[in-house]
Amino acid sequence: MSAVKPPRLNLNALIVSTILSAFFYAAMEWVFFVTKPSALSLLAPFEKIRVLFAAGGAFALAALFALFLLLVPALPARDAARRRLVYLACLAPAFVASVNALILFDNFTYTVFKFGIVTAVGYWRIPYLVGFLAFLVWMTARIHARAYKRRKPASLLTFGLLAVSLIALLSAASPAAGTVSASGESPASAKTYPNVIILGGDGLSASYLSVYGSLKETTPFLEKLAEESLVAKNAFVNVSSTTASTASMLTGKYPMDVKVFRYPDSLMGTDSFEHLPGILRSRGYQTVEIGTPDYVDAGALNLLDGFEVVNNRAVDRAGAGLVRRILGSAPSAQFVSSVLGRAEDRLLHIFFIWDMRNPILEVNDPRSRMTDAQRVEQIGELLERRDRPLFIFAHFMDTHGPYFSSELDTFSPDETEEDEKEWDRDEYRDAILSFDANVERIYRRLEETGQLENTILVVYTDHGFMYTVTGRVPILIRFPKQERAGVRQNNLQVIDVPVTLLDYLGIPKPAWMSGLSFLDSEAPARREIVSLVGSSPKKIGPPFFQIKTVVFVVCQKYYALNVQENKLETNMVADHTARCDPGSLPTGAEMRAEIVAYLKAHGYDVSSLEGANGHE
Repeated sequence: MSAVKPPRLNLNALIVSTILSAFFYAAMEWVFFVTKPSALSLLAPFEKIRVLFAAGGAFALAALFALFLLLVPALPARDAARRRLVYLACLAPAFVASVNALILFDNFTYTVFKFGIVTAVGYWRIPYLVGFLAFLVWMTARIHARAYKRRKPASLLTFGLLAVSLIALLSAASPAAGTVSASGESPASAKTYPNVIILGGDGLSASYLSVYGSLKETTPFLEKLAEESLVAKNAFVNVSSTTASTASMLTGKYPMDVKVFRYPDSLMGTDSFEHLPGILRSRGYQTVEIGTPDYVDAGALNLLDGFEVVNNRAVDRAGAGLVRRILGSAPSAQFVSSVLGRAEDRLLHIFFIWDMRNPILEVNDPRSRMTDAQRVEQIGELLERRDRPLFIFAHFMDTHGPYFSSELDTFSPDETEEDEKEWDRDEYRDAILSFDANVERIYRRLEETGQLENTILVVYTDHGFMYTVTGRVPILIRFPKQERAGVRQNNLQVIDVPVTLLDYLGIPKPAWMSGLSFLDSEAPARREIVSLVGSSPKKIGPPFFQIKTVVFVVCQKYYALNVQENKLETNMVADHTARCDPGSLPTGAEMRAEIVAYLKAHGYDVSSLEGANGHE
């Protein structure tokens, strides 16, 4: 009687399991992103499908590479030893499936019950860790058993899926990935350039700042700094959200041109490479962003080849670099990076390697986020360690509402944590005073390190109090040796700042920047300032999607068309200091027609706005 032959390894089945586990993982994450407000959810249907297949192909190729790498030790072994070593190879698809299961479970519990991995602190991480490892062992055993069954897997269908995905992967890849230059200029000697430090205070309205005329002394240091600076008396933001305003400041482009209106919108295509930090980095600057995760974050914004360090993490990591080389700045690249980041955050958290962040809590709860004092300390350390010019983009959060934080209680001395209420104006003034003190600390650090007269110091804001865009906001620029100190009276806007900085540095303005330099002259008196108010996530939809209101400012008057309700509001900008003849200003009807034409020129269906006067 002949001995029963041991079953042979069904390599086809192992490959199919690997490909399908990768595709299922990509598909589940794709569904998660496409059904919530995200950069992916706003893409055209065809582009969404291409992202799905491209990501599935990318994950499948990575998993197959790991599979064959882990299979190598089993190849020379004999039957019994080989069978044991194949368990090692089965870890590749099992790991992908286990990560997918972990994230699906986390998504479900957090969405339904408001608890999840991010809320698991201390030993509460252990159940997730044990569950993940148990599922990994179980899945490895199942895949191993399937790999020794003689039944034929659906390999033709699976390989067809992989082929389609590879086509999507190739079509999604940017032909210029990693080669697009932000400036188009050849690098010059970095030693000739001064430091550039941009300090953004969240939600600062000029009407609350004593440097802009407020009767309450909220900015004593900025009042002194203004005497040494070029001050924009009538400046405006270009958009109501922090993320989009950050994009405007860094690119010098209108939100409408880059289609970044609110978080989680992001830069796409060549816009990802066209920005101020990229220009400065190409000329030898050390570029650092000190913002807040997700909302003021070059990675989340898909701003590429600009910052070397973003929110305490090195940008040019091996994994991110590989994704970039393959997919460039395509939506698929950002989706793949986001998915990998979600997995990394959760795994490192449950394995007690580091704590997972909760970006929403960090933004809305002052007690849960990085302090502004820590930001000041980081800037000081960078100044002390620098060996080349620094470009620092820092965003300060004490003045972020609806709850504010401050080291001082000058205006709210009797209030306790129990007394906290949303948008408390006295606490807001204390937060402004705290921001003012932090600017002074940075100024003094520059003095102490002998770098004050070799530094351009910019103070600005992302939007006004309570996300307003129709009021004046601060823009102050102190140049080395107090050069260009003075005021600009005519209307300016955030996108003018990067152009002005380049003008001072002697770097030509790129054709793609939309702002005007105010270094040596006033802007035209009747210049039109364009700003946008982003839509609530619950109201995002056609025909205007993320846009709620389009605002034009001419001299001292603003015209705001709410495109969701088809209502026009006109009013005067409070405390404007460069008023034009009221009789020369456009009428509401004229500006309404111009706003509609503006939307139409940018590809929006304006049929709901045409033939109606709205309400003024």
